[in-house]
Amino acid sequence: MPNALADPEFRAMYSRLRPVGREQPQSVDWNAYGDALRVAGLTTRGIRTMTWARFSEAPLGTLTEGTSLIGVFSDGIFECLGRKRQMSREPKYRLIDFSDVKTIGAVEHAIGDHRIFTFGVEFTGYGGVLLGRLEWHAQAQRLGDNRPAILTTERERDRVLGMIRGIVAR
Repeated sequence: MPNALADPEFRAMYSRLRPVGREQPQSVDWNAYGDALRVAGLTTRGIRTMTWARFSEAPLGTLTEGTSLIGVFSDGIFECLGRKRQMSREPKYRLIDFSDVKTIGAVEHAIGDHRIFTFGVEFTGYGGVLLGRLEWHAQAQRLGDNRPAILTTERERDRVLGMIRGIVAR
């Protein structure tokens, strides 16, 4: 697959994407992103929504990685920044296949000392195995009204979660 932004609908969806909370846009190699989609068996036409979020496969809430581009497809969640693996030079991506998901749940928590609010979506498979977690973080300032940033971050999680639940319900 060529540059992923060559698809006008995909490019339009990406251009509407806005940062939320601490999740800021990252640099993406669009040619490698297109290669990753091809290897994963996806196309730019299958994307339903996108978001900047953190993706983790670790069962601990504190072990999240940096912000990445998350694509919600009809078949699952696709995480990629268009990077390549160092040794094999294969596209680097992660995928949660909705056919493996048993439960999808909203999670949220606050880290008091650092004033970080985390809004997430957890995907578990059979046996309660964590398949992956998406997280959006908002950091409250010491003084001032932090409600707008916190509520915007929570709304982004709810928007993506609503899209996912709509897809999985079919």
